Amino acid sequence: MRHTKRFRPELNDKLEDRTVPSHLLGGFWSSEVRALLGGIGQHVGQVLGGGFGFGGGRDFGGFRLPGRSGASSSTLSQDARSVQHAFQTFNASYQSAVASLRQTATTTSGPTQAGLGAYNSAVASAISNLNTAISSSLSNLTNSGSALLATIKGYTSTLQTELQSAGSGLANSTNQAVRALRHEANSDIRIAQSQATNAILNTQPTGIITSTALQTYNQSVNTATQTFKLAISNAVQSSISGSTTLNNSAVTSAVSTLQTGLTSAINGLGTPFTSSTFNPTSTVTTQLTTLQNQLLAIAAPTAGNSASTWLFSRTVSSVVSQNLRAINLAVSTSIQNYNNSLV
Repeated sequence: MRHTKRFRPELNDKLEDRTVPSHLLGGFWSSEVRALLGGIGQHVGQVLGGGFGFGGGRDFGGFRLPGRSGASSSTLSQDARSVQHAFQTFNASYQSAVASLRQTATTTSGPTQAGLGAYNSAVASAISNLNTAISSSLSNLTNSGSALLATIKGYTSTLQTELQSAGSGLANSTNQAVRALRHEANSDIRIAQSQATNAILNTQPTGIITSTALQTYNQSVNTATQTFKLAISNAVQSSISGSTTLNNSAVTSAVSTLQTGLTSAINGLGTPFTSSTFNPTSTVTTQLTTLQNQLLAIAAPTAGNSASTWLFSRTVSSVVSQNLRAINLAVSTSIQNYNNSLV
């Protein structure tokens, strides 16, 4: 039986680079095709609604926070990774100390006193080096670094005691006995590392913008952009129906209302932020002016020309998406820098 050459995707098949999953376009293409084939006026709202992508926060809002307790600080995340690396270095030194300790034991007896003394000294030295590395990692935290270091040193001090105790319990030099020692030690090291990184990530200095505040901000921004989307969608429908450029008054009013909503959302992040040099309001205002000017500069669609109508709708969608992404980046960068300045 002859088989047709039908494409059957297999696991790990790679699509061409230019292929874009339809869900990332928010339904723009399918809606637009329906609009052009089934009545422009009826579907223009679907075209623009899908193309802008406001509803899911793809173009605006939706900040992701690295801190476990909500503090948005890339500096804390960076320092936590550095401390994790310090623990990895410490673990390598510790494993070397265990290997040396094993050499002083026999298959029937534990390590010698001299061997235990050398092991304890090696552990103490490795802990000292670990503390030095952690201190270096936290040196960029001008406000919270000292308190954090003191807390973490408490964890490493406990770790040193536990590791030295584990070494004294090595029964002999057999593989089974050494594996038991390593298992116990690895558990102690993981606990100390987790305590240290959690202490860093959960640091929340006074005045920092929390995840709760950002959640409220995102909700306010979503409301403002939904209102803006509807206004521009209506303006586009009118332009397509009349083969005119976007109405100046409609665009100006929509942008002005959006600016009011965004400014209110930013102010809701708190006076410490808005009174700081990181306040992004002026940057947002400048970007909104660019958005307005670009929308008003879009050439009118040609009556009865489907290609022209498609290009007009697509250009409006692109202009809005690009400018909202720029605003989102400006605000998120400002928040990140502000929070970093407090830690």
